[in-house]
Amino acid sequence: MSKALRPFIIPLFIPHMGCPHRCVFCNQTSITGHEDQRLLPQQMGQTISEFLGFKGGHRGPVEVAFYGGNFLGLSETYRESLLDEAQKFVEKGDVNGIRFSTRPDTISRESLTALGCHAVRVVEVGAQSMDDTVLSASRRGHTAQDTRKSIRLLKDHGLKTGLQIMPGLPGDTLESILETGHRVAELKPDFVRIYPTVVVKKTVLEKWYALGRFKPLSLADAVEFTKRLYLLFRARGICVIRMGLQATGSLLEPGAVVEGPFHPAFGHLVHSAIFFDLAARELEAEKTLSKRIALKVHPRDLPKLRGLRNHNVRRLIQQFDLEELQVLPDRAVPENALTVVELKSARRTG
Repeated sequence: MSKALRPFIIPLFIPHMGCPHRCVFCNQTSITGHEDQRLLPQQMGQTISEFLGFKGGHRGPVEVAFYGGNFLGLSETYRESLLDEAQKFVEKGDVNGIRFSTRPDTISRESLTALGCHAVRVVEVGAQSMDDTVLSASRRGHTAQDTRKSIRLLKDHGLKTGLQIMPGLPGDTLESILETGHRVAELKPDFVRIYPTVVVKKTVLEKWYALGRFKPLSLADAVEFTKRLYLLFRARGICVIRMGLQATGSLLEPGAVVEGPFHPAFGHLVHSAIFFDLAARELEAEKTLSKRIALKVHPRDLPKLRGLRNHNVRRLIQQFDLEELQVLPDRAVPENALTVVELKSARRTG
């Protein structure tokens, strides 16, 4: 069975707009790479038209997405103007739907009914944590119960739901992070984004970090905690569509990220950690392990098993005292699995 095609997202940014609070971690200008400027409907039309010219033939439904702010916190007049402009492209058949991100405490029956006949299909909720102590310390201004209520309302309206969480916020522990994962899984969203907390310039966290009041997760801990969350969600059939902040040009500028587990290939690090664990378990289960072996995986999983710069291969060779380890593609092996085979003769290390 072929996989469903990924949606072709046309991102439109409204940094900080509609937000009643400035959370301690937030600087959407740095995170999104877009200045705090009011998005005008006429600008939208031009941007959407440009993106439509980039769409290839092997992409899924086209969705206009509003990111970086609190969409349902916008004034009704302004929100309607943005939705009306996006809807024009839906009615022309160029766009299949609209999606946006918003705070959980702005979602109500009234705010969802006000969306009217616009083709809103997906709503992403910025939960960030399901621990009220952590939410309070982060100055979120909402509770975990607001998130539970918002997901129920969205599902009642037949909307596809996503949840965003941020491991490593002030007050977070391994226990609270994993508890957030379990509570999110209970809500059964359609997808999740996991953004380990980083200290971005011009935020309250930057000041707290300088004063010693906040210490972000190390990269190793962030990968480990995110790995555990990912496996939890995967076991529950919940898709994780992103791990780690996108490496925008603004975030890659010197000084933009003050401290914390930011890495341009963070998601790859997590997938590689998962495959290292899988390979280590399989090798430990071998009753008589040859010194020369090959690990076969689905071609799409080759980079994950190898790890960044072949890190996993070197680690496995050292840990299991191997003379040779090949990593080979095999379409007969299911994704997220591997097979151990003995090499009959010496070959170059993979």
